[in-house]
Amino acid sequence: MSRRAGDRPSTPTAGRRFAQALAAIRYDLSWRFARPGAFRQRFEQAIANMPQGICLYDAQDRLQLVNEQFCRIYNQPMSRLHTGMTLYDVLADSCAIGNYPGRDVEEIYLARKRFIDRREKGTFLQQLGDGRLIAIYHQPLQDGGWVCTYEDITERRKAEARIEFLAHHDGLTELPNRVLFTERLDHAISQASLGNPCALLCLDLDGFKNVNDRLGHAAGDLLLKTVAHRLRHCVRGDDTCARLGGDEFAIVLPNVSPAVALRIAHQITSVLRKAYDLGTFGSAEIGSSIGIACAPDHAASSDQLLLVADRALYISKKAKLGVPALFDHGLEDIGGGAGAEVPQARARSLVNDGRSEELRQLANDLAEALRDGSLYLHYQPIYESASGRPIALEALARWNVPDRGGISPAEFVHAAEEYGLIGALTEWVLSSACREASRWTQQLQVSVNLSPLNLRDAALVPTVERVLRETGLAPSRLVLELTEGSLIDRSEDVAHRLRALRKIGVGLWLDDFGSGYANFEYLQHIACDVVKIDRCFLARSEKRRELLGGIISLAQACGLRVAVEGVETAEHRELLAELGCDLLQGFLLARPQLPEQLRSSLALDLPFHDGASIAPATATKEPDKDRLASRNELGVEAPTAV
Repeated sequence: MSRRAGDRPSTPTAGRRFAQALAAIRYDLSWRFARPGAFRQRFEQAIANMPQGICLYDAQDRLQLVNEQFCRIYNQPMSRLHTGMTLYDVLADSCAIGNYPGRDVEEIYLARKRFIDRREKGTFLQQLGDGRLIAIYHQPLQDGGWVCTYEDITERRKAEARIEFLAHHDGLTELPNRVLFTERLDHAISQASLGNPCALLCLDLDGFKNVNDRLGHAAGDLLLKTVAHRLRHCVRGDDTCARLGGDEFAIVLPNVSPAVALRIAHQITSVLRKAYDLGTFGSAEIGSSIGIACAPDHAASSDQLLLVADRALYISKKAKLGVPALFDHGLEDIGGGAGAEVPQARARSLVNDGRSEELRQLANDLAEALRDGSLYLHYQPIYESASGRPIALEALARWNVPDRGGISPAEFVHAAEEYGLIGALTEWVLSSACREASRWTQQLQVSVNLSPLNLRDAALVPTVERVLRETGLAPSRLVLELTEGSLIDRSEDVAHRLRALRKIGVGLWLDDFGSGYANFEYLQHIACDVVKIDRCFLARSEKRRELLGGIISLAQACGLRVAVEGVETAEHRELLAELGCDLLQGFLLARPQLPEQLRSSLALDLPFHDGASIAPATATKEPDKDRLASRNELGVEAPTAV
């Protein structure tokens, strides 16, 4: 039968409400009329099971109540705390077990007491000796006492910090993400001026897709992490290196000139070019392309600067050299739309010699030659004047191109220096020369020339150590010849690398001495073994004997041996012998030789004698230009062995 509107609720509903009311009354009465001690028992159970620590103090700052969670937080066993202890005693006990390292209990107590006496609610944080962070909530009571709850928020803060970190950083590489990068770029541009510019580097990895396809995405992720690690070590503390996505990175360089930005970019290119050990995935090799733009010269806003840096990146990638490109206003219109076609353009060279395109093509061919192994070495002996026997052999790089013939070392070394290939070229010469020297039956030294740019490269010392380790050549058998230009840079970084090379046990010779900036003042800044006098001092002049004799005497007085290169006549040799020169090198004694010819010559163990070479006259027909290869037409130092 249906119920009409206005009828009273059904019996089951009314009964349920009555039962609920009865249960509430019964619960209330159970508290009001419980036996003495029951309420306190339940209260103590509630206090004991609180997730926070709690301490109750009376108006005289005496402890009235404490729970186990407080003891766990502060590593104070319940047996050490008891009712009636003063706040001072509780703090003293906490200090004794190391919760406040380096702080005095008097200092802690007075600060806490000042806060308590203000009779205010408050929350403050406390860091314990083990690094944990505790939140303390203080509540004054009406009777003059007070109560505090204590919560360990260490993990919560770590989680919050991680969330905050990931909001501004890339989760894989932990580099700043696009959000933080944009903030830093905006700030750098706002501080930039014509006299104090900032630079932006946009960077892509060349060959990254191939690694992903060949070894898998997990290997690609590991590679990106390693790239990020290397990039961090290439930039300064105030710089910002960010991952924008995929294999795209960007670097903000505040307070740097275009020249410094270009030098940093070359260093990054060199560092990223080295092989990557990906553990169980195997190994990988990649390159990088870098575009550079500077504010305020190239742009006045972050969006514009990103646009022109990206266009410079396009230029770098198009050249396929792995060489950084600096944007030039004369090459592109900054006002073009983002989708505008980017015209072909060249990277700005450090030396504007009017032959940049030719030099770029030469660098391109050199990069290919380093990959396909078409470079080779000749070796020219350096003799001891007194015994006439060889003590060292200088490694000289050679390059023959099918359609052009032999390329002068002065030319291709200059191209390598201009286009960021000098590190790879030097490493190849080092590896080849040390490997060859390890095969010689005689314990002769092998010398390799360094470019001035090598000494600015952080990878130099690790590369030398690795090559010696891989080839098994004793460090004492390797000589590094420093051209006079190398010592112009007296920065602490260069000095540190020279000291590190000496510590390894490698010999250091000062090459081309007297031909330019190098002089005896440099000997105060470098501990070398041999001074190698430039061939120009053998040219006929009225004061040739006096100049050579003076240099040789002064160097020997400083405890150095003296070598002279360019010995090409018997008259040269006789003059140097009279002046007491220690070491001789030149075409009169021996021409540069291929390794096979060299080994047969060394096997004979013959000294030089009166105008004869240890190598047969027909063994090598070196062009006359090799005699001048240590200095090119531009006046830029270009060591032949590099």
